[in-house]
Amino acid sequence: MNAILGLSYLLGLAVPAQAPSDPPRVIVALYLLDLLEITGSDQSFLADVFMVARWNDATLAGDYSGVRSFDPDDVWHPTFVVINERAAARTLPEIVNVDPDGNVQYSVRLTGRFSATMNLKNFPLDRQEFSVWVAAPPLGGKRVDLVPDTSMRVLLNERLSVSDWTVAEPTLVAKEFRATPVSAPFQGVALVIQARRNRGYYVIQVLLPLIAIVLMAWTVFWIDPSVVATRIGVVVSTMLTLIAYRFMLGNLVPKLSYLTRLDYFMLGATSVIILTLFVMAAASYLRTCGKAELVERIDAVGRVAFPVVFGAITALVWLT
Repeated sequence: MNAILGLSYLLGLAVPAQAPSDPPRVIVALYLLDLLEITGSDQSFLADVFMVARWNDATLAGDYSGVRSFDPDDVWHPTFVVINERAAARTLPEIVNVDPDGNVQYSVRLTGRFSATMNLKNFPLDRQEFSVWVAAPPLGGKRVDLVPDTSMRVLLNERLSVSDWTVAEPTLVAKEFRATPVSAPFQGVALVIQARRNRGYYVIQVLLPLIAIVLMAWTVFWIDPSVVATRIGVVVSTMLTLIAYRFMLGNLVPKLSYLTRLDYFMLGATSVIILTLFVMAAASYLRTCGKAELVERIDAVGRVAFPVVFGAITALVWLT
């Protein structure tokens, strides 16, 4: 709320009057009050945004003192459309304030979910760009030029609710919108938010348990080759655990047409375990053929080769 009150200084900033033939020039500021949640599985984010729009309307100028407040339906104002809005509520009343010079300020608070096209190829080491994009379609053939408010120096609340992302200072940019590929564009303003996913959670809660699961299969190379059922059972149990873990992680990202870093790591880990299962099956067959010494050599090589191969896959996926 303090952030909202702090924006009241905009009332004192004059907007140059324009000739009636000119398209109205509306200066727009967007302030990120809070970023509550970023959801990769449905490509959206939950945010609380305060918008202030300013313009000059000579028909509202007059010889009176102070600032008058109007209902938005009683004065002309642009029809603001949030392009990437999914479900956002106006949590404060929409207000239009007018000073004696005809300088108008329109303010509204938007709280809800907004869509975001996210590139998740580097998940969970990814950086994403989010935006709240406001435009004003030309109704009745009257174009409105929305321009970003360059006087705003701070566009982000100091404390945000989102805990698994690091958010940089947003920027206000002009951004055109086309309703269809063949339609004329109309001017809009976007609050662009750069964010980096915090990796600590995924390292501790996802990657370390996953590595521990894979290393379970490594223990078979120390189990007595005569206990065939136990050796095979350990590898099969590891494989089933890995598959179950993969289904659980599937809720973190949407169904994509490409593979993420985590997907490549899962494929590499699965390949190592399948290869270990084949080695165990081959060792069991060789033992029944009376080649116990060869089986021991296979186990000795496996104790070294398994961590080397798995380490190479880990380095290739996460360090390149």
